[in-house]
Amino acid sequence: MKKQLSVAMCFAAVFAFGQVKEPDALKARIEALQAGGAKYLLAKQMPNGAWMRNPAITALAIVGLMDAPGVDKGALEKGIAYIASCSQPQGTILDPQDRRTYPVYSTSICLLALVKAARPQDAAIIRNARDYLLSVDPTPEDSDAGAPAKAGFGYGKRHRADLNNTAWVLEALAATDNLDREPFNKDPQKAQKAELAWGKALAFISSCQNLSETNKSAWLKSAPEDDKGGFIYCPEDALRDNADARMLRSYGSMTYSGLKSLIYAKVKPEDVRVKAALDWIAKYYTLDENPGVGQAGYYYYLHTFAKTLTIMKLNSLRDAKGTGHDWRSELVLALEKRQNKDGSWHNDKSGRWWESMQELSTSYVLMTLGCLEN
Repeated sequence: MKKQLSVAMCFAAVFAFGQVKEPDALKARIEALQAGGAKYLLAKQMPNGAWMRNPAITALAIVGLMDAPGVDKGALEKGIAYIASCSQPQGTILDPQDRRTYPVYSTSICLLALVKAARPQDAAIIRNARDYLLSVDPTPEDSDAGAPAKAGFGYGKRHRADLNNTAWVLEALAATDNLDREPFNKDPQKAQKAELAWGKALAFISSCQNLSETNKSAWLKSAPEDDKGGFIYCPEDALRDNADARMLRSYGSMTYSGLKSLIYAKVKPEDVRVKAALDWIAKYYTLDENPGVGQAGYYYYLHTFAKTLTIMKLNSLRDAKGTGHDWRSELVLALEKRQNKDGSWHNDKSGRWWESMQELSTSYVLMTLGCLEN
C-alpha cells in the first residue's frame, strides 16, 4: 500500500511548478538580513528578557531570533523565561498589569514561542495554554438554526471573532495537536473537543471568504466579483461598515491567513475554497504593498505570505497574467530595500496595527525570513 501523501505534499503536487533548490547566494542574503535584524532586536531586549514589556511581542521576537544564525543563547533563554513567567493559573499567558492585554491573542502567540523553544520545564504551561484556547467558544447566539455552528476567535473571550485572531489560535492549536493524541492524552473526549473547535472555526473561516458557493453571509451581497476568493477581517464588522452599501474588499494579509488556516484545518487542495483563494492570490500578487489596504499591515502581510507559501511547499507562483515568480528572491529583495541602517525595519508609510514600532516590524521580518529556510 502506498504511503498517504501529507497535506503539504498534496498542495505541492497540485499547485507547484519549477521547484528548485535554494541557491547558496540567496541563503547568504537571507542570513545577512537576519544578522542585522537580530543585532537590532537584541540591543532592545530589556533586563528581564522582555521586549516592550509585552509577552506577545516578546514571543514574536523570540520566534524570529530562534531562526536567525549566531544569536546568543542566553538572550533567547531570558526571553523564553520571561514568557513562561507570564503564565496565569487559568492558562492564559499575558501581563496581568497591562490593561491593553488581550488574553486569546497573547496566549496563542506565546504558546507558539514556547512550543518552538521546547523546554521540558514548560510542558505544563503549554498544556494549560492549549486547554485555555480550547475553552474559548464564542459561538454567536444568533446562529442560523440548522446551519453548522461557527466560532472564530477574538482578542479575548468576550471580543467579537475575527480572522486574524482565529488564524493565530489555529496555528497554535495545530502546533500542539499532539497533546490530545496518544501517548500524551488517553481521554478521547479531549480529542473530540479539539475536533469540534476545528469544525466551528472552519465554518467561521468560510464566513470570511468572498465565495458564494460556500458562504451565504449577508455581506457578500455587496462584494465585488473581481474580489472573489479573498478573505475579509470580520463578517460582523463587514455588515456594520456596509450599512451605506459600500463595496467590501478582501485584503492580502487576511487572504493568506485564511488560506493558511484552511491548510491547518486539513482542507483538501481541490476544495473550491482553496482554489478560489489561490486565484485571488494570483490576481493580486505583489510585494510592494498589502493588496487591498496599501501600506497598512505591510510587514504582517509579508509574514503571512511567506508562511503560507512555505507550508504549501510552493517555491514558485504564476500570477494572473501567467508571469512566473520566484517569490523567495523577490521577497528578499523587497526586504533588502527597506532595511534601516541599524538593521531594523518599520513601516514609515502607515502606523496602523503598530507597525511603526521597529521592535514589532523587525520581529515580523525575522519570522518571515525564518520561514524561507524551513
